[in-house]
Amino acid sequence: MRGAYTTLDLAPADRADGVLPGSPTGHRPDPLDLVVDGRPLLRLLDEVDGADTVSPLASDLPPVLRADHVERLLGEGHGAGDGRRVIYSCPDCDDPGCGAVTAHVGRDGDDVVWRDFAWQTGPTADLAREGYPGVGPYRFHGAAYRSVLLRLLDARACRSVA
Repeated sequence: MRGAYTTLDLAPADRADGVLPGSPTGHRPDPLDLVVDGRPLLRLLDEVDGADTVSPLASDLPPVLRADHVERLLGEGHGAGDGRRVIYSCPDCDDPGCGAVTAHVGRDGDDVVWRDFAWQTGPTADLAREGYPGVGPYRFHGAAYRSVLLRLLDARACRSVA
């Protein structure tokens, strides 16, 4: 039997002034954050460790890099051979070497499962030292998961054309 399902959604990122940390231009993009079961995922991680990161969806990264991030979460594009994907990174890049919250993102039938969250600063994650105990695993209905992330890609594409 499969575990309970987790809902995934997007919500405005929680920023007091709308300016993202590390933004040299003060650009005010439409910052978004990942929400699992009605709670911002970053807040859940902060309760465990307090990492200083943002979602690549909410950062000042160029639209093409944000699209790459979404494609990796969808299981497309490049990523670590072990299935780890960047969930949160520093505001300026999407590189685990700079420090990032990563998780194993995999498929179980039609479902998508995020597990083994860790603070990663190199090519591999040390779950014993840098893991987030009590965070995840999260099981998403595959169709709902894809719908949320594809909606994000569609919204970004519409804004970049306008």
